[in-house]
Amino acid sequence: MREPPYEQLLEASWYPFSDEPVIPDVWYVPRLSSPTFLFPEESPDGKWHLFAHSWLGIQHYTSDSGIRWDPMGVVQVRGKFPFLFKERGLFHIVYERHGRPIPFAEKLTKRMRKNHVVDSHIEMRSSSDLFLWSEPRNLLEAKEILCAGDYMRKPFISHPQLLAVDGGYRLYFGASKVGRNPSSPRYICSAFSAKLDNPFVLEGPKPIIEAVPNDRYRSLAPGRLSVYKGSELYVALQNGRYWDEKRQKEVSGMSVLSSKDGLNWERRKGAPALVPAEKGWASAHIIGADIRYKSDEECWYCYFSATDDKKYGFFRESVGLLIGKIPTLRRSGHLFDLERD
Repeated sequence: MREPPYEQLLEASWYPFSDEPVIPDVWYVPRLSSPTFLFPEESPDGKWHLFAHSWLGIQHYTSDSGIRWDPMGVVQVRGKFPFLFKERGLFHIVYERHGRPIPFAEKLTKRMRKNHVVDSHIEMRSSSDLFLWSEPRNLLEAKEILCAGDYMRKPFISHPQLLAVDGGYRLYFGASKVGRNPSSPRYICSAFSAKLDNPFVLEGPKPIIEAVPNDRYRSLAPGRLSVYKGSELYVALQNGRYWDEKRQKEVSGMSVLSSKDGLNWERRKGAPALVPAEKGWASAHIIGADIRYKSDEECWYCYFSATDDKKYGFFRESVGLLIGKIPTLRRSGHLFDLERD
């Protein structure tokens, strides 16, 4: 079966795989956030691979089923908000990092020490096997983004994502932030580069998305944006931050957006794809998500991270799984009819 266009995400229905997370937080990894993953058919060793960040840095997990995950170690100390980008058999992981090197925890070459940036910035490392990674390459620094310093003591950028577009590559990222434990990007911006080795430059003087006070699901902040390019439209998952009138607190949900150019976005009408549960491990904020279509199962896999309310003085964050089903008007044998009347 051929992969349906990402445009069908605008009509997908979502179902929790389980009431419990597939990768729960543990005492030594209490905050596991912003997952990005690969199916076995996409990876070099035929296994599922998932990357997410904890308080220490970017954690690597593998699995034979996509349900039970085994930790493989830390890819990047102090790395946050990872995103996997594959091109021509090479894997690239982009992420945010700031702070000085941690003695004995990081193995740094002379060149890495010389090029190390202390303030918030976006880096990229590359690999052919998902285990051995190249030295970090700096893509963008927060000090270059004017709005990244809004309401901040120091400029801050986050949640990077690379996407191949006409003429080169687009880098989506969050600038500044709202709230704490967890925070959400205050703005969503985009930068462009003709080549991955070239510097990225802002595509416009203003953010492409920011909070809309009268928008029920992003009244406080747009949150993370996860973008996918279809044949006719761009589609995105947005983890907007808003005020929940019923529970009288700030929460974050997950909505579906669409765009013709990848810069001007509209939210799908109707209810969001996911809102916080009334209680349990995902009852406060839905932080980040990554989706892929599994053709042999005719459904979408969406791994996401979420938090519950503060317990014993700590916030917990784990990784869960949503399954997306695509409504169809009719079937022809076992194949979806992708034509629309």
